[in-house]
Amino acid sequence: MKLNTVRGRIISHSAVILAIMMLATIYTGLTTFNLTDSVSVLFSNNLLLKELRESLAQTDANLTNYLMSKNSDALKDYIKNSTRLAEISRKLNNEIRNDESLLLQRDLSRLVGHYLTETESCVTAKRGRDVQAYSDSYDESRRSVELIRYLAEQTERVFIADSLSAFSGFRSGIPTTINTNAILVVAASLFSFMLLLQYSYTLTEPITILASAARAVGRGEYDAALPPLGRTDEIGVMATAFSTMRENIRKAFDELKSKAEIEKNLMKERMVVLDMEHRLKDAELMALQSQINPHFLYNTLSAGMGIAWSEKADRTSLFLENLAGFIRYSLRPTFRTVRVAEEIECARRYISLIKARFGERYRFTIDVDDKTLEIQTPALLLQPLIENAITHGLGKKEEGGEVRVSVRSTDTEILLSVQDDGEGMSAREIERVLGEEPEDEGTSKRGIGLKNVKRRVILSTNGEGRIDIESSNGTTVSIHLPRQA
Repeated sequence: MKLNTVRGRIISHSAVILAIMMLATIYTGLTTFNLTDSVSVLFSNNLLLKELRESLAQTDANLTNYLMSKNSDALKDYIKNSTRLAEISRKLNNEIRNDESLLLQRDLSRLVGHYLTETESCVTAKRGRDVQAYSDSYDESRRSVELIRYLAEQTERVFIADSLSAFSGFRSGIPTTINTNAILVVAASLFSFMLLLQYSYTLTEPITILASAARAVGRGEYDAALPPLGRTDEIGVMATAFSTMRENIRKAFDELKSKAEIEKNLMKERMVVLDMEHRLKDAELMALQSQINPHFLYNTLSAGMGIAWSEKADRTSLFLENLAGFIRYSLRPTFRTVRVAEEIECARRYISLIKARFGERYRFTIDVDDKTLEIQTPALLLQPLIENAITHGLGKKEEGGEVRVSVRSTDTEILLSVQDDGEGMSAREIERVLGEEPEDEGTSKRGIGLKNVKRRVILSTNGEGRIDIESSNGTTVSIHLPRQA
């Protein structure tokens, strides 16, 4: 690690601060551990003696109860408690040490062992009906109990005295520990503050100058002052790199002016690509539509039509015939051109399906110039307009309404129009449909259908066709197609 770098300096000074704080923490931790260990020994030794006295009392009570009643439950309780007493006695010191508390523990452990031996002899004599033997053993065990209680009290006093002595020693050292800790923390804080003051200038001042130069570049000024370029640390490297970058930006800005025309050409090409992407989406949609086998649907409906005819269900047969014809027509590729006569026939079939569903609620009028019947037109233009007129224009009118379909021609264009006497469209809806706004979640289904028709008209006529919408006492949608289409 190089100390002449910004990272090296920060790491080295941070390591010193961490070392000081670590020493303070270790010192405090060791002191706290010793104090905690002293208190822990005090409580663990006292707890052990408390358990021994309780177990001794229970064992003695169970033994007395058994000798008086010879009850099997009392014998079981005696065995359980005597076993526990033996386990507790094994936790006491059994070695010879030059320590008063350890010697008392050794005597106490041996006395408990003697007591348990006498109680076992007492129980054995009782079961063998040897009155004199169990009486002697019982008297001896009672004397052992008194000695154990006396010795336990003495041991507890020694434990308390030793623990209090150790605690007093640590308590007297607490002020020194606190003072030492405070000195270490204050020293570390002062040292950190001095480092902060030092680096607030040596590190931040060059960066501030560099930031000002960067803002100047943003304003188009390339002559602002920079930090000294002779520094060998990261700030010097940044200043040198920024100086080079600033000069490159100056040159690049000059080059951009000469490339403006190229950018315009690229934008035009991008628009062409976007148009091709739209066409690709249409192709993908048609590919999905082609996955449905139109012949299967048509043949199935034709079979249903035959069944209805054989059963004398003329209305059903006519309905299925119109439905099959409509589906077969609509499942063909949407980019094809058809005769106006075919488009009108599709509209008639769709109207017959609507009448079968709604009866006389909606009235339809079809007015077609016979001169237009053989003229070619994009497929499926009228049906979406009729569907929009019924669903959106007349859908909310309980009494229904009238839809008028018209096809006219002039020397230069063909005019297909669908008019309804419904609620009409707002200016905002018309603007959204005829404009170039992309479809989103807020676009109504009516808008999506009309946008689809508009896009197919434009694509099929190379942009020469158009759609007009008028909304006055209803809605009239007109499609203008050039005659050569």
